[in-house]
Amino acid sequence: MASDHNFEELEAPAKTAEELHISVATLRKYSLIVEKVTGNKDYYERTKQKSRLYSAKDIEDLKAFKALSKKAEEAKKAAKVQKEVATKTATVDADQVVKLLTMLQNTIASQNQAIQDLQKQVARVEAQNKKLIDRSHQLAEPESTDSQKEVQSNKDQEAANKITEEQKSDQEVHEEILRKARENEEKRRKQKVEENIHRTLAQMQIRPKKKHHWWDRFFN
Repeated sequence: MASDHNFEELEAPAKTAEELHISVATLRKYSLIVEKVTGNKDYYERTKQKSRLYSAKDIEDLKAFKALSKKAEEAKKAAKVQKEVATKTATVDADQVVKLLTMLQNTIASQNQAIQDLQKQVARVEAQNKKLIDRSHQLAEPESTDSQKEVQSNKDQEAANKITEEQKSDQEVHEEILRKARENEEKRRKQKVEENIHRTLAQMQIRPKKKHHWWDRFFN
């Protein structure tokens, strides 16, 4: 590179940096990058004090490098901004997800509470219905008991009537038997009386003695 720059005017770092509108430190950084990329530590001419010197071509190359570096920096910044935006977006999305999950959990909790309240209300209604049913049964039981008593009373009355009729029938039969017996007794009594009367009358009758002739005595 030194032989290439023998007949060219070389610029010092300060002048080159001023022409490139960059700092000397930035120029040094660019120069190190070029030397590293080319793999040639002696890419630029140097003074006896080892300070770099820059030819017109070097300056043009550095201008192009600056433009590329600027574009790369801008691209890097754009990528960083994009990354930050994506991160913020992801963060926002995560926050939104958290909010949505929180809202969902609150909604589920509210629904569960509403279900529990509804179950309690249903239990109260069922208890009230049970009390009403039990009360209606208690109110219906006396009527049923009275009805059963009435039915039983009717049955008892029918049984009593039947027994009375049977007793009456037995009594009538007994009375009929007694009446027949009295009639028979009366008939026997009358017959006996009549017999006694007839016997008495027969006894009262004087049978005439059979008269024998006086000659009968001779034959006896």
